[in-house]
Amino acid sequence: MQLTQQQLVSANIKLNKLANTDALTNIANRRFFDTTLKSEIKRCARHHQPISLIMCDIDFFKRYNDNYGHQKGDDALKQVARALKNVCKREGDIAARYGGEEFTIILPASNKEQCHEFALLIQQKINALNILHEFSSAAPHITLSFGCFTSYPKADTNTQTIIKSADIALYNAKKAGRNQICTFE
Repeated sequence: MQLTQQQLVSANIKLNKLANTDALTNIANRRFFDTTLKSEIKRCARHHQPISLIMCDIDFFKRYNDNYGHQKGDDALKQVARALKNVCKREGDIAARYGGEEFTIILPASNKEQCHEFALLIQQKINALNILHEFSSAAPHITLSFGCFTSYPKADTNTQTIIKSADIALYNAKKAGRNQICTFE
């Protein structure tokens, strides 16, 4: 049996989607994030635009899994991922699962203030989900900690520099008591 050209194209699209989508949360995966961040840095550098990155983490997620079970944990991850994806309205804004309970959002052509506003909007959406988390020290429901970083990249700007800066800000948000938004300065 021979495949038609259209069937091959369709199969390639499906394979590409599978390769770039997190199987549990149905948002972009780490591979897609890495590739996209690199290309968006280059694009923003060419156009002399800022790029912002948000790294966020579900607060006390281990306690959540330990007390409610991994199935409930998976359900919570899916709800958080859906909320992140729904907030990404502009073409180019990408929510991705970075690993475990950590997520990233790439915001091309977004400055520091826009990045902070975006994180606030996500925080509101997550709070509105009101997913019970009696074992959190941050709130009685699931919350996120946020690390934000904005760069005006050059052609040689390294993805790891941007990721590390957002990660440091995330660490600072956790250190400040969680359920916080911190910006790398």
